[in-house]
Amino acid sequence: MAKTSVLNARRTAKIPVCPPGMRQAVILITRYQESLAKGGEVTSFMSVKHQPASAKLSSIVLKTAWPVLPAQVLALSELEQDEVYPHLDKREIGTYLNRSLSIGREAARDFNYEGDLEALLNRMIRSGVRIRFQDGSVPREIGWVRAQYRTRPPTITVYRSSVEQLSRFFRTSGHPVRKEDLIALHLIHEWFHHLEVSRLGRTDLRLPKVPTTRLGPFSLKHPLKKTREIAAHAFTQEMMGLSFYPLLLDHLLLHLDQGWSKQRIREQFEKLRARYRSQLPDGG
Repeated sequence: MAKTSVLNARRTAKIPVCPPGMRQAVILITRYQESLAKGGEVTSFMSVKHQPASAKLSSIVLKTAWPVLPAQVLALSELEQDEVYPHLDKREIGTYLNRSLSIGREAARDFNYEGDLEALLNRMIRSGVRIRFQDGSVPREIGWVRAQYRTRPPTITVYRSSVEQLSRFFRTSGHPVRKEDLIALHLIHEWFHHLEVSRLGRTDLRLPKVPTTRLGPFSLKHPLKKTREIAAHAFTQEMMGLSFYPLLLDHLLLHLDQGWSKQRIREQFEKLRARYRSQLPDGG
């Protein structure tokens, strides 16, 4: 019997009985409930109640309600967080940004998400990854983490608190979004990292390493690991057909959490645009 299994979506809280030898994963559609499908690939569930009034995430145009930034500017803000970035030749910044974005977008050509979370979960499970939904979140001192991927065993963990936070954001913005799509947003980003190590090759290792230290005629070189995140966001945007680069949500939520007004956020975004122009005067 195949190791992977078909996900069953039910509108009751009853867990279906698996035929002998079949490994089955379940997502409950009616309400939140902790459960465990023994031997299944989804080890904890996050169920969603379908709301007819909720829109698909792909239909949301954030610029009608919030300040926005293009992918290139957001990608630079990500790359600047890399510890190797200070060693990067300024003339090469645009190349790393463009290639990272292209890697993510090109990888998404083989996939698409049209709102069917069940089909997405099944495809991910068949690719050899386990999926977990977990209460709580990673402590703030560790960083703002919405979901995580680990390689051994291949597992994606999505934090329920992050899904709820995004749900509140869109609801209070006047554009309630299907929770299935918000779950998919988390899953697809982390799934890209699984595909990197199982199929595509890590983005940072597909790009030239950056010289950081010279030892006589030799130089030590290190990869720019943040290029993996840049590519993952691009993959997610392309696969879900979003009008915005997903990292934009992190910027908006961070500043809202800080109590910033839309005007202050807009001013901060203008600073990021100006920094991008200063780092890439030719536009990349």
